Amino acid sequence: MQPSDLGLPARSRGAGGGGSSGDVTAVLGIIVFARHDSRRLPGKALREVGGMALLARVIRRAQTTPWPVYVATTRKAADDPLAALAEGLGAGVFRGSEAKVMERAVLAAEAFGLDCFVRLCGDRPLFPLDTMEAAVAAMLQSLPAPDLVTSLPMPGAPPGLTTEVVRTRSLKQILQGGVSAAQQEHITTAFYDRPAAFHIRHVPSDAGTYACPSFAVDTEADLANLNAIFAASGDLCLSPREADRIYRQ
Repeated sequence: MQPSDLGLPARSRGAGGGGSSGDVTAVLGIIVFARHDSRRLPGKALREVGGMALLARVIRRAQTTPWPVYVATTRKAADDPLAALAEGLGAGVFRGSEAKVMERAVLAAEAFGLDCFVRLCGDRPLFPLDTMEAAVAAMLQSLPAPDLVTSLPMPGAPPGLTTEVVRTRSLKQILQGGVSAAQQEHITTAFYDRPAAFHIRHVPSDAGTYACPSFAVDTEADLANLNAIFAASGDLCLSPREADRIYRQ
């Protein structure tokens, strides 16, 4: 049984061998953000992608990593099925405000006892596992301890490949200082708005040219493209580059 099965945080196993530097004892987990009432494609979290609900595919891919996986959704009745799906897959669930997403992120991280968390959007079934591993290692092993580790900027890369690891106390301090509606909605925008005020660590990513226009699900076309990719390979750990190769065929 995993710690997440009990609703408890797990000690993170940082990539790259650990060592005595950095915050290697920090509790880290993956928080998947999802809701039913998406503006661009309502109900997409439960649409089928490669033989399973989109949210299920994202959770199951995240569960191939060493870190516990949680889902942060809203208190709305429309999100009851998302909460049930996540719990059925062994992911802890936090339910909070729909509009105040940054607040939901902070409260979820605190509820699960996370010092740091990977921010993962629930519409990204091909998020890059290798970049996530590198970003977690950077968060846990860097001195001074970063407030944010990010793969941005990613010139030429399609949507769905961004990786971010957030320090909970830093995000909470931003929230307590007052934020705009846009910063509430997009969680990490406040870091990029004032980069000099924070310690932001950048990790390399596989940016560049891709044939597939998007690895996130925002439109019916995105859904069709990803279903075609997963029809050729159901591998939960399929890399974006291999997915792009399949798309080109």
